[in-house]
Amino acid sequence: MMTLDEVLNQWIPYRLQAIDTLQFAWQWIGESDEPRQVDVLVDGQPKLRCNVAAIANPMIEAGMIHARALLEFLGLCAINGKLGQIRKRRPDDVAVEHFSTAEFPLCIVTPNAALSAYPGPKGEAEDALVAIFEWANKGLAHLTTGVLSGNYTDQHLDIACRGIPVLLHNHLYAKLGREVPQPPSVVPSYGGP
Repeated sequence: MMTLDEVLNQWIPYRLQAIDTLQFAWQWIGESDEPRQVDVLVDGQPKLRCNVAAIANPMIEAGMIHARALLEFLGLCAINGKLGQIRKRRPDDVAVEHFSTAEFPLCIVTPNAALSAYPGPKGEAEDALVAIFEWANKGLAHLTTGVLSGNYTDQHLDIACRGIPVLLHNHLYAKLGREVPQPPSVVPSYGGP
């Protein structure tokens, strides 16, 4: 069983790292419409040669699932194309409301509180967070027709991926008087020319 300190120091940073990797892979795939080859080296030895998508797609999919999990940890969900609040947790869920300070317990983040962190139009922020839920649910976790409630773009993904760490900082770590731990980056480095 994991402790709340492990959640703060290991699991949330691990999931945030997956979101960073998602952003890297999304940009990597979007660099060209042409099929491109990638070689994977382990200790300098070639181990795999494949299309870029074979490497980038799992990075994107894992990041989407982790992004959704962090939003749910904060108490957010999507309901009919709108940002909503989780009303009931499963008994084994670990969530923001399990944390407290000496003065007060932390609480579920309301949709309004989440959207107020975004400096741009609130509708744009809402669409970005709802897009994470819909992409994760309809595109990954379930086989569906893939019909989404909005026409989400790369910009929505960018807004959500940049916003989730801010929400965790504002509604968890800052309230606990802590900084979000930064794990070592696993985002691939490019040793280009």
